[in-house]
Amino acid sequence: MGENLGRDGCERTVVRAPASTANLGPGFDVFGLALDVMYDIAEVIRLDEKIVTVEMRGVEADTIPADPESNSAGRTALEFVNRYNKGGFKIKITKGIPPGSGLGSSGASAAATAVAISHMLGLKLPTKELIEIAACGEIATAGAPHADNVAPSICGGFVIIRSYDPLEVVTFPPPEKLEFALAVPKGMKKTTKKARSVLPRSIPLIKAVDNIGAASLVVAGLFLSDPYLVGYGMMGDQIVEPARALLYPGYLDAKKAALDSGAVGATLSGAGPTVIAIADPEKVGSVAVANAMKEAFEAKGIECYGYVSRPTVGAQIVCR
Repeated sequence: MGENLGRDGCERTVVRAPASTANLGPGFDVFGLALDVMYDIAEVIRLDEKIVTVEMRGVEADTIPADPESNSAGRTALEFVNRYNKGGFKIKITKGIPPGSGLGSSGASAAATAVAISHMLGLKLPTKELIEIAACGEIATAGAPHADNVAPSICGGFVIIRSYDPLEVVTFPPPEKLEFALAVPKGMKKTTKKARSVLPRSIPLIKAVDNIGAASLVVAGLFLSDPYLVGYGMMGDQIVEPARALLYPGYLDAKKAALDSGAVGATLSGAGPTVIAIADPEKVGSVAVANAMKEAFEAKGIECYGYVSRPTVGAQIVCR
């Protein structure tokens, strides 16, 4: 699979982008963390015509629309067409991240596509602009240009979205010595739009103060690689998690099972339904926590997969 160079760059590029978890409890629309649990792959081929086509493969690919306007990768490519006027793109997405799982599935597809096209066109875009373009892809699934999944999928590590207008993103390397237990229930479909529709439109000041304190613990814990601080912070969300908890049968049971098995914190990953937990590895293994959550879902008749994952680097070119 050799390189075929054109006027501005190469004619075919393949990029792999990691899953991500957003929010980490109290960091709604602000925190994002890249995880090595699963990946999406985007293969992009340049076209002379200013059109975008999308082909979906892999995990639950048949549930994802291939219409570019309704697909996060397609919408990202259309943004490049509109901004840079350099032809079109044929995109093949191989899904490794289940859509609607709360692990940044649409964000990873958008991130991989953005990195691939930027490289292909030889644009050398600033990271901020790359994130902006990929975030536009999220309009297809979330209805708005969210960056808390695309940013970690592009940059890797931990990201803080300081502002959306204008976009301000602060990035940090993957935290060391931390790992997370994940429970990914199967067949529990949701959309990000649905998960946002149940959120309160106003909140008491005391809850905002509590969330700021909890979010600060998460940040400190990630910087210090302290699972206790991360876990205590994850448990402190007073606004979003309580509103979403009842959307997902078995979630509260899985969360309790995680804590009973020795985890120091557990919450929804992004908009759910995946549950993310953290434990002190010197006291309990993450595998045991993941299995406990998996068994709790299965006790409710819900098929579930358990995983252990670590923070990781961002999107990488695997073929050019």
